[in-house]
Amino acid sequence: MKQELSINHAITLLNSNNQQAGIKIIEEILKCEPNNVTAHQVMVKFSFQHKNHDLAEKHLLALRKIKPSADSYLQPLIELYNFQKRWPDLALIYKELALKQPKNADHHFNCGYYLKLCGEFTEAIEHYNQALSLDVSDAYEVYLNIAIIYSEHLSAPEKAIELLLIAIEKYPNQDSLKYNLANVYEQLGKKALAFSMFQNAFIQNPKNVDALARQADIYKIKSKEDEIVLAMKAVFYSKNFADKEKVNIAYALGKAHDDCQEYQLAASFYQKANTLDQAYLPRYEPEKYEQYIESIIAYFNQDWFNKVKEHSAQVTEESPLFICGMFRSGSTLCEQILASHSKVSSGGEQEFFHRSILHHFPDFPKDLPEKFESLSGKLLSDYRQEVSEFKSEGKLLTDKRPDNFLYLGLIKALMPEAKIIWTKRFIFDNCLSVFFLRLGPSMSYATKIENTIHFYKQQEKLMNHWLTLFGDDILSFNYDDLISDPESNIRKLLAFAKLSWESSCLNFHQSENQVKTASVWQVRQPLYKGSSGRWKNYQHHFSFES
Repeated sequence: MKQELSINHAITLLNSNNQQAGIKIIEEILKCEPNNVTAHQVMVKFSFQHKNHDLAEKHLLALRKIKPSADSYLQPLIELYNFQKRWPDLALIYKELALKQPKNADHHFNCGYYLKLCGEFTEAIEHYNQALSLDVSDAYEVYLNIAIIYSEHLSAPEKAIELLLIAIEKYPNQDSLKYNLANVYEQLGKKALAFSMFQNAFIQNPKNVDALARQADIYKIKSKEDEIVLAMKAVFYSKNFADKEKVNIAYALGKAHDDCQEYQLAASFYQKANTLDQAYLPRYEPEKYEQYIESIIAYFNQDWFNKVKEHSAQVTEESPLFICGMFRSGSTLCEQILASHSKVSSGGEQEFFHRSILHHFPDFPKDLPEKFESLSGKLLSDYRQEVSEFKSEGKLLTDKRPDNFLYLGLIKALMPEAKIIWTKRFIFDNCLSVFFLRLGPSMSYATKIENTIHFYKQQEKLMNHWLTLFGDDILSFNYDDLISDPESNIRKLLAFAKLSWESSCLNFHQSENQVKTASVWQVRQPLYKGSSGRWKNYQHHFSFES
């Protein structure tokens, strides 16, 4: 009774302006009675109310230990880890649940889902297959998820195609399967198959307007009266679709009118697309991003690298060739040229460092120095293991992810011998190209040209910092110079990578490898000068003030 009164008194204090006194009472109760469920529950509620996630986790874990079978404590923990994007912890929870209830298909599905998010792709497939064997509901989604792993992460597009064809035969009414099969065909440069499958997905489900928009991406539109253009305009001006559903249609209409050299109409639709998209994205904060770049520059200085060098082990294994820079600056083209060489394996956009930063260094770069020494060995080992799926024996591997420019300090600390290609392009052309593409929540700057120019300059500022630290290991590869003089610039690129000259690199567009970026169709064409100076077509429609 006394403790009950004390807890009630603590609750009164927690709900008033004397919260510290309330917390102290609860702590004293738990010292005497560590398994007091009510006290832990009070602290969980208080912690969530005041967004103290660490404290909430502490008491939820204590409650799970006291009552391990109580779902009422597990679900809030799952929601917390989801909010914090702690995929490995969520995967561990569902692995434990799947071990306790091996016949529960949902546990295996969730386990596969979170294992995929934390990069454990092979194990994710095992759990997805287990879910299928247990007749999981909406099994077509499992086929879809496995196919995405094969295509996007394991460089096995043919396996993805095989799996999707099986799924389409089993679930012929699921247009999402056809849509994703079209994606894989597109990545492989199979234009007719991709178009046909996007077309089938839209015919089957006219509400899948993204499938309509994607048809316009595949071919160059020759007339604004093209039936695809007319169909897209019918969707865009219809009251039967929400604004969010019209975003990709608006981008595709911009592209269609650009194809037809109707630049005023193109500008209008691109502006509408970006305005619509802004409503669903976090706000880009220029000052906050400047502070982030400044903090990276401050933490990764010569003194820090000297200390790392003193304690680092001798690296004998060859590092990948990193390609980074601004999005839409020619990074895919650069990798495609290299991939045409007989001694190069294309790794594509590897997400390892981006994912590892989110998981291991949530306050990057501030929390990196204190954690680097203890995590460096595991990070390097895990990275080499993950990218080994893409590397052929005796070949140089490329790792092309544009925003790795943020993580070059970590990359060079782990692999001091790593070489980096910085892809560059004239600022206005580059920023216009970004504005013409839907890039997603992590790149909210892209919906305004002025924000994109700001981001471009911050990227340039950080890259110039890296040049002062390890400039001999960085090659600036300029898109506009490449267009002007392909052979001499490709020769410089190959020499930097210590590769002999091969004329096949001039014919990169004939390569049949998988391309998983928005430049999928551009890199399957010979070099052309139309993209250099493209911004001039829009100088009367957009402001390019720097």
